[in-house]
Amino acid sequence: MAIIEYIGYPKDHWKFNRYVWSLIIFWLLLPVIIKFISYLSYLKYKRNKSKNKSEKELNGVTLIVLGDLNHSPRMKYHTESFLSLGYEVNICGYLNGELKLKNDKNREIEIFPIEIISNEFKLPYLLFIIFKIFKQTYQLIKMTNFAIDENTKFVFIQNPPSLPILAIVLMNKLMYHPQIKICVDWHNLNWSILNLKYKNESHFVVKLMKKYESWFAKLVDVNITVTRQLGNYLVESFKVDPSTIIPFYDRPKNELFSPLNDQNELKEIISENLNLFNGYDQVNDRILVSSTSFTPDEDFKVLINSLKELDGKISGSKNKIWMIVTGKGPLQNEFKKMVEDYNWTNVEIKNVWLPIEQYPKVLKIADLGISLHYSSSGLDLPMKIVDLFGSGVPALTLNFSVISELVKNNQNGLIMNDNDDFKEMADKIYNVLFHDKELYLKIKQGALAESAKGWDEEWDSKLKPLFKLSEWCVT
Repeated sequence: MAIIEYIGYPKDHWKFNRYVWSLIIFWLLLPVIIKFISYLSYLKYKRNKSKNKSEKELNGVTLIVLGDLNHSPRMKYHTESFLSLGYEVNICGYLNGELKLKNDKNREIEIFPIEIISNEFKLPYLLFIIFKIFKQTYQLIKMTNFAIDENTKFVFIQNPPSLPILAIVLMNKLMYHPQIKICVDWHNLNWSILNLKYKNESHFVVKLMKKYESWFAKLVDVNITVTRQLGNYLVESFKVDPSTIIPFYDRPKNELFSPLNDQNELKEIISENLNLFNGYDQVNDRILVSSTSFTPDEDFKVLINSLKELDGKISGSKNKIWMIVTGKGPLQNEFKKMVEDYNWTNVEIKNVWLPIEQYPKVLKIADLGISLHYSSSGLDLPMKIVDLFGSGVPALTLNFSVISELVKNNQNGLIMNDNDDFKEMADKIYNVLFHDKELYLKIKQGALAESAKGWDEEWDSKLKPLFKLSEWCVT
């Protein structure tokens, strides 16, 4: 039987000259070349379409927060303020339930939900962060291609967190939409929050985040800061142009937070919340409230120990303290265990997650609010005190560098001298609630005066001149 032997191609079969090879390679790459040329044409089309629009024709704003929109009051308030100016608003963020905005019916608003990326595979923290950045980057690039268009005038980004969204938006501006002005609303410093985990500013991850914030802060058009000192930090440490800095304090929405009207309203709120205040005595009892996310930047040991001290001070009297702690978070179980491990007599501690419509009501009936926020950077202010002031409630707060921009000691609240001294905290609470009525009336009047300073007034005076549709300039 004959055997067929494969001898292959002749040795010189593929010996084409370079022109033939060039033609073959060109033919193979032709789909890629066509795709690339089409993309360049599309890119040019989008850029020209955006550039050809005048400032007066632009009436869109895109707000982006890498957080839960319903628990981002400042960004929600910005959204409502932009809507009131006639902007078409796109808002992007995590959406846990329906986004509730004031009078948003029949208004130009579109919501772009961001997918929450969880650590399903139980990856080590650093590995998960890398995975999250890559996956979220892809997701956010797709989202911004729709949320930012040729009609967009401003892109408003909350920081923290700004990784990777700030880089993505700057790339979008460079490639597609040169007309947009990028505004960063600085609530704090991302690197300082990250440092709560590493507790080492020299750690390469913390240093990398600091470099990221520093570099991109210089490239944006407007830097809005929650305190003056935060703005000073951006100028001095990040070398940001001072003309781009606008300090803008948090203020409460007057239709959400308002002082208690009278004793009838107090009785009504108590009756609505008997699960919290069953047995409350209006004459002898006092209500304390503290709002929290149970995160490492709040030390509840100081509060618990001060309440133990207070329990001893009022033991045997008719007085009782109702301590309402609202919120939930990673250290919540640790807090509950500290409460359960002590035999309380005249102090009642309740930890609850209040519906958004009940939260302002419970705040306004409090005699004193307590803030345990000490700020990872020392440059931001706690929103919870803003809510308290909006409700006409004075606050006791820990001491840190910028707190005096909000709380004036013995005028609208009390500031600790030693943040770790639980006896000092107990003495201040006891003195102002049960002993020094004159001081309490003074700080109560100060808090009521603060309640008159609403969000709309602050926004209209500081930001409205900047964001009016007819013009744009940084002043």
